[in-house]
Amino acid sequence: MPDFTPEERKVALFFLALIFAGIILSYLVKINCRVAGIVYPSASLARLDLNRVKLEELNRTKCVPARLAQRIIEYRNFHQKFSSLEELKEIKGIGKKRFERLKEIFFIE
Repeated sequence: MPDFTPEERKVALFFLALIFAGIILSYLVKINCRVAGIVYPSASLARLDLNRVKLEELNRTKCVPARLAQRIIEYRNFHQKFSSLEELKEIKGIGKKRFERLKEIFFIE
């Protein structure tokens, strides 16, 4: 390992800390929608009416994968409309954890 001056060590440690923080932040964005809204403020944070939302709007949210967005729209079209948020649990791919995240995004009017 090359010999670094004390200043060079500080700079190297600073860059390593930045890289490590970036990796952690990237991971948090992937698992949590609220963090994504803070990191990417252009992401839509408004709550969406589950009975009126369009596929394009669902695809723009970073919290709903494309396949799941399609399943939500198909379920709504088949059943005419959602009567409660609990119905989301009936859609393939929505378990307890995902439902807890999605109920913060959606509402029913």
